[in-house]
Amino acid sequence: MKVITHSEEETIELGKSLAQKLKKGDIVALYGELGSGKTTLIKGIISAFGYQKTVKSPSFIIIAIYLAEIPLYHIDLYRIEDEKEIENLGIFEYLYGEGISLIEWAERIEKDLPPKRINIRIKILSEKEREFEIENL
Repeated sequence: MKVITHSEEETIELGKSLAQKLKKGDIVALYGELGSGKTTLIKGIISAFGYQKTVKSPSFIIIAIYLAEIPLYHIDLYRIEDEKEIENLGIFEYLYGEGISLIEWAERIEKDLPPKRINIRIKILSEKEREFEIENL
């Protein structure tokens, strides 16, 4: 499925819509260049589960846990340089936990992800337009 959004608000609404189809144990792998809207989409997903506080990309802390109706694990691998760092972070405990894992820069861990996951590939079309290609939802 492909969806084009024309603003940050539309991207957040898309995230809210996608959240309605997510359940415990789901892994959402997000792909897209810097500034493509990965964190914005995740803000919508997390807010749909009743979390009302600020959601920021956990680039420096790598993993943010949001305790909502279902635990949400926001994982940002932007700063990860090699696979050994990933192993030491304990990420796999979250991936197979009781919550939903939302992974930015999923290409850095892709070979270790289970084949049963939701892939979202984001393309920048213009300053405000984004194309979201959603697989396996």
